[in-house]
Amino acid sequence: MKKILLIALTALFLSSASAQNILVVNDNDNITYNTDTVLIALNNTMYSGYDYWSIPDSGGVYPSSVVLDAYDLVIWYTSTDGLGLALWDGSTSGNAELVAHILTGSPVWIIGQDALYQMYGTGGTSFIAGEFAYDFMGLSSYDVQSYADDGSLGVPQVDRVGSASTIFPDSLIWIFSTLWYVDGCTGNSGTQSIYEMGPSGYPLSGSASMLHSVFPGNNVMSTFFDPALIDSRANRVNFMESGITYLLGTSNVSEVNSISELNFYPNPAKSFMNIQVEQNASVNIYNANGQPVINVNLASGWNQVNIETLPTGIYFIKVQNNFINQSSRLIIEK
Repeated sequence: MKKILLIALTALFLSSASAQNILVVNDNDNITYNTDTVLIALNNTMYSGYDYWSIPDSGGVYPSSVVLDAYDLVIWYTSTDGLGLALWDGSTSGNAELVAHILTGSPVWIIGQDALYQMYGTGGTSFIAGEFAYDFMGLSSYDVQSYADDGSLGVPQVDRVGSASTIFPDSLIWIFSTLWYVDGCTGNSGTQSIYEMGPSGYPLSGSASMLHSVFPGNNVMSTFFDPALIDSRANRVNFMESGITYLLGTSNVSEVNSISELNFYPNPAKSFMNIQVEQNASVNIYNANGQPVINVNLASGWNQVNIETLPTGIYFIKVQNNFINQSSRLIIEK
């Protein structure tokens, strides 16, 4: 059986920023070179200590909300793949596990040149409440695609919008002279456009191709071009690091998750661990597939939980009561 959740790097983190828990979900089964290129860029950022989940390598299995909730940031990468994406899971309402995670307020970065094409084909679609693109991506419409709607030219570059954060590079160009099938969208009121197609004079100039939707309980950034196709490794690294730093700085975790801090040790653990909760709570431990393996009820204060029956691997602890709903990652080493 293939191991679904892989530790991408085991080196010690070099700064407090790199100590953030980040999960990269690979939803690309098309040009795998693009996935490798993005991972190489991430490995050269200050956030190189991410975890990696490959949906294609796991036979189509995607992470549950329990797994996703253990991370400070989830990057959902689809590259240029527009077929059978787990992002949508066959419905315009989107992947229910991802939706449940987004509702916690933790930031999510969706990257995909054909992410919208999977459900809507070429541009010319308006979205309504109840659709993932409207509710969580913050989009009112999917308008155009480069090459398909610009007279077969392709977009030469994307330019940072004047009102967007200056943490992002001013402009991005590609390993090709132009890039095909970049999506252009219109955001809902309150959705921040970050990059738009350019330069001035290009037929689709001004069409937004990267947007950030933030409202209570939601923090989703959508990038409709593939960073693997940015012109140089240095610029790919700069873009990925800028995006992660920006999203971690806008984290808006809902209040229910901040009422009580989950404390547990040791981690890694071998045969037992100590868990502290402020109120009585139920605790579930899930394996890397999101399947529950231990359930216990804890009294307020310090509790000891026996885990000696669990094999070596990565697990996820979820603590719940009427006021607390928190997840964290646990490593078991025998």
